[in-house]
Amino acid sequence: MRKATLACLLTLFLYLPAYAQQVNPYLIPERANSRINASVEIAKYLKNAGYKNMAVVYMETSDLCALFAASLVASLKTLGVEAYYVRGGEGLEERLKSLQPMHVYMAYFGERPHDEVQRHFNADIKRVLKYDKKPSLVLQPALLGMGFISGLVVDDEISQALNRHPMLSFVFEEGKLKPARVELRDLEVKVNVEEVKPKPTPKRGR
Repeated sequence: MRKATLACLLTLFLYLPAYAQQVNPYLIPERANSRINASVEIAKYLKNAGYKNMAVVYMETSDLCALFAASLVASLKTLGVEAYYVRGGEGLEERLKSLQPMHVYMAYFGERPHDEVQRHFNADIKRVLKYDKKPSLVLQPALLGMGFISGLVVDDEISQALNRHPMLSFVFEEGKLKPARVELRDLEVKVNVEEVKPKPTPKRGR
């Protein structure tokens, strides 16, 4: 009995390091749940705002971005919106051309290093511009809140292509989602945060 127990413990210790390497610290519930909750609220807004046929592009080096994108696509589909789960990176423009989405959601950040996020974001925006010269862009709240949209301004190709081109992002204030209209205008980022008015409750007939 003792030998069998020791053998089981030895097997456990042999496999434990391999298991520990597989655990992704970014996908713990504290990080993942907030993304899932945000994706549900964003999907509701997009549905109510009339968005249709959307590609949700995630930053290819971020598991959290992939998780968020999958949750957003699932939420949109549940609401009856046609949505596609699309990996960013090389070949993105070809993937978009095959799907022909009307709108492109950029799900980027995922707690990755800022220089990595900015590099992937700028590169994939250029790929989106190859798919559509004037794309309908929806940008992850972190891209606005953490200054990554400002990082587009320093790239001449992007700033010229998107100059005065309206884009949509979001902010969360006191836990409430608010849409933010964004423009790159003459080398500056202009943001207008809107109030979401609740829909009136329909009156019941007598």
